[in-house]
Amino acid sequence: MMKTKLVLLPLVLASLCLSSCASAGLEFRNSFSGRVTPGERVAAGAFDLVTLPVQLPVIAAMKISE
Repeated sequence: MMKTKLVLLPLVLASLCLSSCASAGLEFRNSFSGRVTPGERVAAGAFDLVTLPVQLPVIAAMKISE
């Protein structure tokens, strides 16, 4: 249980610092319609957190290539 918490902590912190794809897409839609609900934000954040292990290497590669 403790090892799981230690593994999840960096992932949660990374998701707070990085602009993840679902949240970024939601903000893009919000810039046009202005109708994003708090529930949609929570769902996008949860999706980003679950998919962070896949997103993190892609985001890192994009940052390195800049």
